[in-house]
Formats: sequence, structure tokens, C-alpha cells
Amino acid sequence: MKMGRSDKATKQPQEISPREEEILRAAFDVFTEKGFHGATMLDVASRARASKATLYARYPSKEALFEALMAWATRQGTDALDTIAADETLDPLTALHRIAAQLLALMLQPRKLALFRIAVAEGNRLSAVGRTYSVFTRDHGMACVRTIVTRLLKQGRIVIDDRAEFGHSFIGLLQGELFMRALLGTIPVPPRPEIDRHAQRAVTRLMRAYAAPASPRPEEDFTPHARSDRR
Repeated sequence: MKMGRSDKATKQPQEISPREEEILRAAFDVFTEKGFHGATMLDVASRARASKATLYARYPSKEALFEALMAWATRQGTDALDTIAADETLDPLTALHRIAAQLLALMLQPRKLALFRIAVAEGNRLSAVGRTYSVFTRDHGMACVRTIVTRLLKQGRIVIDDRAEFGHSFIGLLQGELFMRALLGTIPVPPRPEIDRHAQRAVTRLMRAYAAPASPRPEEDFTPHARSDRR
């Protein structure tokens, strides 16, 4: 069975010009202040000091502008995910830990938290907003996770009957209460060492749940260094 969406890589955004980045920064400010529904193209044009004609020439609709904003806002950090997933010399469990930490750090960036709030607020009114957020954030990370899961399966270290369920478990454990509290603004974005520790605990719990019979017992350590420590 498939793990969620297609295994095809998420379409990556192209490099943009400094002027386009100015427009997208203005769009981010307007969307976070007014929400997707409340924002207008005129608001963005005014904030970016551009004409409506210029804005519509680049983005034919508010939805297209939001998609471009999402692609731009999520660009930083995704290269690191791709690099980890592509490194076949890396132990897959170590790779999974690194991807988990990097993905959680990306999701906890203030800009991405703000965009997630917009996607949640507008999801019922315009489902395309939520889909756009998913494509450029979680879906990209999950494509990298699928690559690592395939290696773990080939090595006989995990057993998965339902890959979609595995993906949901991974995201649920990774985000946990930490992400929700940061999303609600009840805690500041934690420092990277705390994010790394949270991600490590999430992967350890995940591996305990899906460990193959021949793998270490559930009470054993599933940290990246555990295998070498036992030798």
C-alpha cells in the first residue's frame, strides 16, 4: 500500500528575483495580518509598492499568489532533507533521525507556523489553501521519509502493513504537544537542541512500534548510536 500521497518528488520552486521576493514578503505580511479571505490583491500591491497590473501579471489570482508565497516560504531547509535522503552511505536509522529533526525544525519556524495558521483558518472556506500548505511542507518531508523507510524495509528492520498509517504515526509523534503549543503561541519556538531531542524521542517510539521481530527488543535503545554501542 502507498504511504499517503504519490511518491513523486514535490515540485520544487524556482529561484526568484529580488523584486519578486519583495512582493512575496509583502504578501506574507498581508496574509498573516488579514488572513487569506480578508486579504486582497490591492492590499498586497499597496504593501509591495507595486501596481495591480504588475501583481496580476505575475500572479493571475490570489490563490496563485498564495501558492507562490508558500513555495518561497518553504524553500529554505528542504535541500537538507533531500541531501540526507539521497545519501545511501548513511545508516537509514541515522538518516531517519536527521530527517525528523530537520523536518520538525522547519515546521517550527515562525513563518511556517504563521502560514499553517492561515491554512487551518481558511481550510473550510477554501480547501486549496490547505492543500497548498501540505504540498510544500509535510508532503516534501514525507517523500524523503518514504525513501528511508524503503531502506529500513529492505534491511528487515521494520515491518509495515500500512504505509499510510506509518506516515500518520510519524507525523503525529514528531509534532506532538511541542508543535501544538508553539502553534498556539503558548511557548516560544524551542532552541534547536530541544527540537533534536524531541525528534529523537519520536523516532525511537516509532521504531519500537514497527520493529521487525528480529530487531532489538522494544525496550532497547533506537538512537542512531545504539547499534554501534552494542558492537
